[in-house]
Amino acid sequence: MRVRQLYAGWSLIDFLGEFHPPTSRQNWLDWIARGEITLDGQVVDAEHRVSPGERYLHVMPGYVEPSVNAVVGILFEDDALLVVDKPAPLPVHPSGRFNRNTLSKLLAQIYPDETLRIAHRLDANTTGVVVFCRTAAAAAGVQPQFENRQVAKLYLARVQGHVPWHEYRCDLEIGDAKQFGKQDTAGARLTHASGQVAETLFRCRHRFEDGTSLLEVVPITGRTNQIRVHAAAIGFPIVGDAFYAKTCAETTQQTGRLTQTLGIDQPPMCLHAWRIGFDHPGTPSPMGVGTQSGNGKPVPLTFESPPPAWVENIYER
Repeated sequence: MRVRQLYAGWSLIDFLGEFHPPTSRQNWLDWIARGEITLDGQVVDAEHRVSPGERYLHVMPGYVEPSVNAVVGILFEDDALLVVDKPAPLPVHPSGRFNRNTLSKLLAQIYPDETLRIAHRLDANTTGVVVFCRTAAAAAGVQPQFENRQVAKLYLARVQGHVPWHEYRCDLEIGDAKQFGKQDTAGARLTHASGQVAETLFRCRHRFEDGTSLLEVVPITGRTNQIRVHAAAIGFPIVGDAFYAKTCAETTQQTGRLTQTLGIDQPPMCLHAWRIGFDHPGTPSPMGVGTQSGNGKPVPLTFESPPPAWVENIYER
């Protein structure tokens, strides 16, 4: 855990809480008390003041990471891009309980001589398209498209309840729950008037007999957990999303802790990154996809992940 400049002079416990919000303050304190948080091999206490550039190690004796779904599909690759079909549950980056059992670590074993740069992120429980850049030059061409909202994204979501509308635009602001006085939030986001601007477009595609609805979802902005937060806020939480659904309190009571990532044997969260489109950064593709048109302009590319089983073949009818 590397200390950035903005955390200079913070106490270790405050830094750790900010570094990984999903982990409770008490958990960090317990690990510190057991000597499991070290700096250069030395045990440190909770009130130790951190300095920029320091790297703290969390030693977890006898710890076994939770199981994940490691069946990652390759949708496209060339000299510039790697586009994968992410299963769930599978975190994208090492964090909290997960280190080796993450998408980035799994891909590092397949591409050991490369530094894959992720262009965007998906939640651990969300399936679908994830884009990596294979070179710094490719990242310089792709990442600004995400930052400037020039990327076309389309998700599929199955939500609880029959929505009464065909199309609905949600523009409730979203912020970190800790900003609003919440404690031990496990990284939760909330809708709040003082949060960041967020906008999601929902379109109803089908209403199922079991009382759920299939939605096509376009996230106009890209806030953390945005689709899940907005869906729950308008009264139609994602099926299988106990974290943001009304069943969240019941789940916490049953498990004794609040966690973002589902277990491998739990029912899936019904949120899928279905399609994503952007301009290729310009490196020729050995897979037959041209990157420039006749007038020299980049050719837009669209990548699609097959809809999961919970979509129930709606798009084949």
